[in-house]
Amino acid sequence: MLWLTRAGRPPIVRASTTRQKGPSMSQANSPYGVAAPGDSGVPRSLARVLADVAAERAAQDELWGIQDFPDGTGHEHAAAAEAAKRDCGAAWAGARLTWRHLLIEEFFEALAETDPTALRTELVQMAAAAVKWVQALDRRDGHLTHRTKRGPGRREKLVRDRVPDLIGSASRRPDVRVAGDGEYTMLLRAKLYEEVGEFIASGEVAELVDVLEVVYALASAQGLGQGELERLRAAKATRLGGFEQHYVLRPPETPAQAPSLPLVQRSVRAILLDGDDLILFKRTVPGQQPYWTTPGGRVEPEDTGLEAALRRELLEELGATVTGLRQVFTFAEETPGIDYVHTFYVCRLESMDLTKRSGPEFTDPAKGRYDIERIPLTRATVDAIPLKPAALANYLAAHATDIATLLPPIPPA
Repeated sequence: MLWLTRAGRPPIVRASTTRQKGPSMSQANSPYGVAAPGDSGVPRSLARVLADVAAERAAQDELWGIQDFPDGTGHEHAAAAEAAKRDCGAAWAGARLTWRHLLIEEFFEALAETDPTALRTELVQMAAAAVKWVQALDRRDGHLTHRTKRGPGRREKLVRDRVPDLIGSASRRPDVRVAGDGEYTMLLRAKLYEEVGEFIASGEVAELVDVLEVVYALASAQGLGQGELERLRAAKATRLGGFEQHYVLRPPETPAQAPSLPLVQRSVRAILLDGDDLILFKRTVPGQQPYWTTPGGRVEPEDTGLEAALRRELLEELGATVTGLRQVFTFAEETPGIDYVHTFYVCRLESMDLTKRSGPEFTDPAKGRYDIERIPLTRATVDAIPLKPAALANYLAAHATDIATLLPPIPPA
């Protein structure tokens, strides 16, 4: 998720700690009650949309039954995710941001994840963005009505081999097709959910037999016969035991703690000008395509502020001193467990002595190369290089012609 703030606007705020005021007279007398968090100012807006989502989910199960598919996500979608982020950032910078930009960004960020926790986080964020879009439609066009689809759909399921013959013997014509190799395992997994659910509901041994039959079929699909599956089961039982002792493992008791907020890591970066040129690092990292980025780094606990942190980073990385520090924009990235907040300053080079470089990254071969390059600060040159992060590239492309005017003019020689 990406937020951007222009210079002079307040920084990113995760949540307000201000005590909420009581409802106004108009709210207190409203038949819909008071707007709750997530309602976007319209009472019960979130509850209405979530009720529509729940109804649609129930209709999907009614139409199609239990479905279980592979995720189909992976790192091969990372480039599309980055492109969606750049598109979203460019749309914001050009004052043409739409809900489409936001939802596509969330969609491709989800596609690029493989870790289940991270994937779930991205999918929830995508769903929340879609819900917020629906709320905006409701505010714009009034209370719209959602109608779920009804009908038979294609609610089909895998059945035992003799079931079609048994149906035919009862003077009925079964509608049967043969599953392809690619979908067979998927249908078996859905069948396992079905049979386990029926056993849990009834507790009958006959249902447990059905579960076992599906397990044997799944093993066969993996190239395991019943004998080999039993051998593996017995070996694991020898190593870990069975469930005869009825042991129940309880986690260690821990004192109650307040919910922890996500960690926040702050960094500062310099849009460093030298005359009409922009000073960048060309980064060549093992296993990656070269890219360009600005000098700077993380804010350390001993830094007295953001500007002090940036001056320290510039001295460590370039042996440089600068003048005219001015904050121009901030953006944040959310990841599971930690949020990154990046603050960018425009400044002008005063002096640079590379013999004073002291950053630990310059002696670590795994970090790759940090080659200093000067490029003319024009939109054409910015667009011609892979500049990271994408939010920086978008900002510089939009403001290449005017960013120098934010600094005091260069004194005559």
